[in-house]
Amino acid sequence: MCVATTLVGCGSGSSASSAATSSPAVVSTSAGGSADVAAATTTPPLTITVAPAITAGTVTATTETTTTASAATTIPTTIPATAPPSTTAPFTDAATDFLGEEVIGYSVQGRPIVASHRGTAGGTVILVVGVIHGNENAGLAILDELRTRPLPPNIDLWLMDAMNPDGLANDVRGNGNQVDLNRNFPHDWTAVAQLGEWEYSGTGPASEPETQAFMAFADRIRPSLTLWYHQDLYRISPSTRSDGPLRERYAHITGLPLLTVSGGTYTGVAATWVRKTVPEAMSFIVELGPTLTSPEATLHAAAVLDIATMDRAIG
Repeated sequence: MCVATTLVGCGSGSSASSAATSSPAVVSTSAGGSADVAAATTTPPLTITVAPAITAGTVTATTETTTTASAATTIPTTIPATAPPSTTAPFTDAATDFLGEEVIGYSVQGRPIVASHRGTAGGTVILVVGVIHGNENAGLAILDELRTRPLPPNIDLWLMDAMNPDGLANDVRGNGNQVDLNRNFPHDWTAVAQLGEWEYSGTGPASEPETQAFMAFADRIRPSLTLWYHQDLYRISPSTRSDGPLRERYAHITGLPLLTVSGGTYTGVAATWVRKTVPEAMSFIVELGPTLTSPEATLHAAAVLDIATMDRAIG
């Protein structure tokens, strides 16, 4: 299923969060943990010519049982010494491999949802989402790094600063309808919580325009790997699926522990929907800590590109 989009340029989501600065591709302004508030700064929004808002398609719900277990962890104060090995040339260069920007849909409050595109068109498609919970915005600094780092060859990289621009602008978890978008996806959707509560899953599966826009976009680009940034549990959940080695590698590079994510009702989750919908897709959540320093953002960006190459080899 394709979504009408407008190409804007071309040439080929805790207790607190970091003071990450979003890049010019972020159209919304303001900040982005579990259910607490964080602070960020953004640059003035660009003027973007956009296509009419998309029309939602029909979605259906399926059922899956999820089990969780709690585990405590201590967040280190220093960056781990382990760094990824150098990737052999040739690299693509940010000055020449920019492929454009798209508005893929609109939020409840009318803010555009923007996806930036660089790398090698037709290569292994990697999608990185910085913010789905509006008050968990530390991932934006990682996306800023990914905009400028040389890319391994044949990586088709999409960067979506905020799937939830209203939450980011309003410094709240949910969207303009107070819906937790990470409980709103149609796979295993369940009525969770009530309006005004932190995990409110909406009036039905994919009830929100942001969810609908993302689903249409992912169906079109068919990402081989999708990464989602959250805060502030500081971990990556282990997996016995095909993406298990990628999670382990990312954790090894960044020093994040492999621990089960717990503390919520995990139905209607975006990362799970991608895995269940896009054939052979890998999709997982990276839980950052309360803050993210600039060197840490650089290390996470290196980890993204390292496992992107690993994903291509596995695929």
